[in-house]
Amino acid sequence: MTLAEEQVRRYSRHILLPQVGGRGQERLLASAVAVAFGPGGEGAASVAVTYLAAAGVGRISWLSLTGGETAPTGSLAELIALYAPGGPGESISALNPDARLKFIGETAGEMDEYELLVLSGDTRPLAEAVARFEAAGKPVIRGSRSGWTGEMMIGRGELSGDKLKPDEDGELPPAAPSEGVLGSLMASAALCALLKADEPVGSTVLARFDLSHGLFEEVVR
Repeated sequence: MTLAEEQVRRYSRHILLPQVGGRGQERLLASAVAVAFGPGGEGAASVAVTYLAAAGVGRISWLSLTGGETAPTGSLAELIALYAPGGPGESISALNPDARLKFIGETAGEMDEYELLVLSGDTRPLAEAVARFEAAGKPVIRGSRSGWTGEMMIGRGELSGDKLKPDEDGELPPAAPSEGVLGSLMASAALCALLKADEPVGSTVLARFDLSHGLFEEVVR
């Protein structure tokens, strides 16, 4: 695809980045990403979707495994709804008219048409769909958080969870800070993977953070 004049203006800052450029922005606009979340993962998923839409990812799906509402209802529910009152789909279009948000069902059959999968929280019911993604060589990004801590993984493997521990006093801190960090990390990883679509998914990258102690750790394996 070729960027229209209006799109060149909209993404001018992206195009000036050597890591993106015009071709990279065209790639993002033609991309399709599925974002799925289970219990505890809705806030980070909301952040990830917002960043992906703002960056110009053309098609984004939203899959809830919580058994509740399909629209965001978590602690960061207002984030997606900032730009329009008519719900997440309308809000994403208002944020970026090039982006489209689609709700898909729990069968996840439609997810096969997407080229990248972002998982937030407990998404074990999607194990079969994730296996198909991995078998096809498609990137899978996993994220999880607990209290002030969180971690993210790209590629094959499982989240270790060994650093996802609540504070020692047992009090649960506000979820929004760690959800925001995890969501932005997942979105950044997704954008990098989309821009490097011709490169095979290689080493697993694991990012961990603990906001209560001001710690951030990234390990490449």
